[in-house]
Amino acid sequence: MLKLPSELAITQVETLHQDLLQELNSNDDISLDISDVVSADTASIQLLCALQKHLLTIQHKIIWVGSSAALAHTINQLGLSHYLTIERNS
Repeated sequence: MLKLPSELAITQVETLHQDLLQELNSNDDISLDISDVVSADTASIQLLCALQKHLLTIQHKIIWVGSSAALAHTINQLGLSHYLTIERNS
């Protein structure tokens, strides 16, 4: 499981990208703990969308652990709630 940082910002996207690549190499589904996320920007949401797109092509999914009103709000503002459905899968 990968615990996301409290602030998902463009300055952390490269680090998050590397962490996600490591998770992809070791697991089928990707579990993301979003419980600490208090802010998210467009760049970080784009990275999560790219992850979702890749996982869908290999018939896997993101497993959301915890909840984050801030992350859900940003996803909704960007009109991506149909694509990144943050719900507890586990």
